[in-house]
Amino acid sequence: MIKSEAQRDRTLAQIDGFRQALAKVEQETSGKRAAVLAASYQSMLRDLEDQVREYDGLKSGELALPKVERLDEVAPFITRIRIAKGISQTELGRRLGVSKQVISRYEESDYQTVGMAKLQEILDAMGAKALVTLSA
Repeated sequence: MIKSEAQRDRTLAQIDGFRQALAKVEQETSGKRAAVLAASYQSMLRDLEDQVREYDGLKSGELALPKVERLDEVAPFITRIRIAKGISQTELGRRLGVSKQVISRYEESDYQTVGMAKLQEILDAMGAKALVTLSA
């Protein structure tokens, strides 16, 4: 998942590289090996393009959150919420009183290493709400 403009720029450069490699394989090579290479490059292109589309959609405010049934399913959506709300890692860090690097580390692990109280603090800092229903 792309989490910043810098990552988006690097991903676009990767896409360009894969497109060039694919064109070269298609022009210069034939046979089974070329077909396997082309399929591999096409697969990588689709994946990278999907990531750019998702990030661009989030940046424009498009966010569809699923209903989750467990608290440990919330964490992977926090980065998406941040991006859709137009909050940078630096700004979120400022709101929480931590550095951008701390937010970056949280996001590298999809917030899986962050405790529930801190997750709530992060959601509050972004103005996001979580509704929890307990049943026995």
